[in-house]
Amino acid sequence: MKRWINKNTVYATILLTAVWIVLCESFSIVTILTGLLISACCVIICHRFLPKLANARINYFRFGLYLIYLLVQMYVAGFETIKLVLTGIRVEIVKVNTKLTNKFLQVVLVNSISLLPGTISLDITGETITVLWLIKETADSEYTRNADGIIKGDLEKVLAKAQK
Repeated sequence: MKRWINKNTVYATILLTAVWIVLCESFSIVTILTGLLISACCVIICHRFLPKLANARINYFRFGLYLIYLLVQMYVAGFETIKLVLTGIRVEIVKVNTKLTNKFLQVVLVNSISLLPGTISLDITGETITVLWLIKETADSEYTRNADGIIKGDLEKVLAKAQK
């Protein structure tokens, strides 16, 4: 059992306990102990049964900054989508290529695209992501050809900085 106890599992347990305390809206000793017990069980189960991802080559500080950046982009995309809906939209399916080589970061990018209002990731094959997106009803084919840069925006650039 000692081989899985390291600073990362301790940090994960503490983080999960903090989330538990916030969700319970209580800072009593019972809540803290319950949170520690449940969090430790979750960490043990995850360590034992989930496959190890090849994410050891990720800068976690930059990854944390990416999550903050993503949150901001979600709000920006939300307002843009509202404007699109009010002015007229059409739906297209496009293919977007990624330069990320880390599979974990590719999946994060795909899920990030789906979290942005107005886009839904449908498939990822190799470095190609199939995306359903909302665009202006009057948009020309040049706009669709630039879909790669428009959909990913700076998400891929910021996420690539987390790749070691």
